[in-house]
Amino acid sequence: MKNAFEKNPNWTSHEMEMLNHVEVFKQKPGIMKKGEHFLNALGEGMIQELTRSNIAFPAETKLNKAQLARGENNKGFPYLSLDIPQMFSKTKMFTYRTLFWWGHYLGFSLILKGEYLPRYAKKIVENKNNPAWSDVYLAATPTPWEWSWTDQNFKKVHSTPDEELQNIIETVGYIKVIRFFPINDPSFASLDWVAEGITAWKDLSSLAEE
Repeated sequence: MKNAFEKNPNWTSHEMEMLNHVEVFKQKPGIMKKGEHFLNALGEGMIQELTRSNIAFPAETKLNKAQLARGENNKGFPYLSLDIPQMFSKTKMFTYRTLFWWGHYLGFSLILKGEYLPRYAKKIVENKNNPAWSDVYLAATPTPWEWSWTDQNFKKVHSTPDEELQNIIETVGYIKVIRFFPINDPSFASLDWVAEGITAWKDLSSLAEE
């Protein structure tokens, strides 16, 4: 199969338009820095929130330090992520990850794996008709590190049959529940990342409450 250059060795009008469009590159550093500011504020808010939590965290879970990561190429787009609380091992996971993905969304996700997975799965079924879970999705991908928001990758908890939810969790061997805030939504510009992030944490972490 021929690549784009072999098909047309000359610049197309669309390619020339893109080559002359420099504004996004000028604005990107400031935009990402603002995103970091919002995530750092959320991290500080989460540290305070976790001191009041009644969740039985795995022993190795880090509760008083947020980890901010920066990347340039999640399927071609830059991103920022924040993990707090966080715990990763070969057999267990307990992390609350916030993902800011350029051109896509801001997502608040709880990722769980380990011996208590059946208990967490049961809680999902119990919670699915709660109004607070009306916009929560369950990942159905083989790995929890797939973030493309498609009907195949994520199932809306509220409208997915109980048996299908259970089957998904048993098949993939982990739980990732997430609430999305699309960047193209008109309300995104005024979104309070700290308030929404803490609210999502409270809703999603109910899976792990005693």
